[in-house]
Amino acid sequence: MTPLMNRCASTLLDRVDEIGATVYREIMTSNQVYADMDEALREDVREFSARTVTEQLTCMASGVRVSTATARDNACRRARQGVPIDALLHAYRIGYRVVWEALVAEAKTLPDLSLDEFSRASTVMWALADLTSEVVNAVYRETMVAASRDDERQRLLLLDALFEGRVADWALLGGTGQALGLPARGPYLSVVASRDDDPTRLERALLRHGLSSAWRPRPDRLEGIVAVPRAHDPELALEQLDTLVSSQAGLSPSYDALRETAQSLRLAALAKAALPVKARGATTLDADPIAALVAATPDLAARLVTTHLRPLLDHPDSAPLLETLEAWLETGGSTADVAARLYYHRNTVRNRLDRIEHLTGLSLTTPSHTAALYTALKAHHLQTL
Repeated sequence: MTPLMNRCASTLLDRVDEIGATVYREIMTSNQVYADMDEALREDVREFSARTVTEQLTCMASGVRVSTATARDNACRRARQGVPIDALLHAYRIGYRVVWEALVAEAKTLPDLSLDEFSRASTVMWALADLTSEVVNAVYRETMVAASRDDERQRLLLLDALFEGRVADWALLGGTGQALGLPARGPYLSVVASRDDDPTRLERALLRHGLSSAWRPRPDRLEGIVAVPRAHDPELALEQLDTLVSSQAGLSPSYDALRETAQSLRLAALAKAALPVKARGATTLDADPIAALVAATPDLAARLVTTHLRPLLDHPDSAPLLETLEAWLETGGSTADVAARLYYHRNTVRNRLDRIEHLTGLSLTTPSHTAALYTALKAHHLQTL
């Protein structure tokens, strides 16, 4: 501090309350963000304005370096209160201007004021203003980063509670759609995707199509919720995820309440499991309900393959026999359609169908037998294709 600042600040301490009030008043009239604050926040600003002016003038009067502790505290508080950094820095510029104008007015009353003294005081004053701005900006950024991390931790806790079906914990944590970046009301879809998918990439890509989402990585998979408020959104979500995912994804049917997420997630997992091993893309339960039923009971699926398909799988001609069986089932039992699809003569198709019946012991004209073979084929595809 300069001798001129010491002399002027000592005198201004007698008017410190007045100067603090002027700072507060000019901040409120010149800064719309502060003008829109509620009464409690206004009082907080008034208190910090008075404290800052008192500390600055006291330090100047005693020749002590002005502490940045109050500025740090204020920056942290305003960041947490949601005051924009530009508005906060503007408030500090107003404060320094008011204090400087008071110092200048007091200096003009001194008979021995020199231009050199005034210049040095000006340099020190605005260096202090720059230092304070740097400190405020740094602390504000640090606070926002920390708050973001806290928000993300809270978000993950809420997602864990939803995905694991801990509805009581969800309520205890104050869970809302807004806290997850989702609409307060559904419908929603649950999604299960590969652990290799990038949740940030999926979230941003879906948002470009008006679909908000929240994602939670797990050790073995990626789980998510997608809001689908518009009638065409479920189809849009399926279409987008089908192109976005790196390997496979399953989508649940839509549901209305977030507390239903855990059950819907199980359905999404079944939809994903219903995809053949080497398939890529996104699907729903409705795309292949039989495959989903098979995926839901892996022990039964293995039993079906062993019981009904093993004779075909062990046969030297297993590939053409399985190909013919699958075509027969998919064409509704039409020999002509199978022959056209596989480019075989009808007699070749009939001979292969006869061998299938002989090897499996099942009749291709008995509904329960064809249902068993169809389901067994689905189970086989889930294991190998």
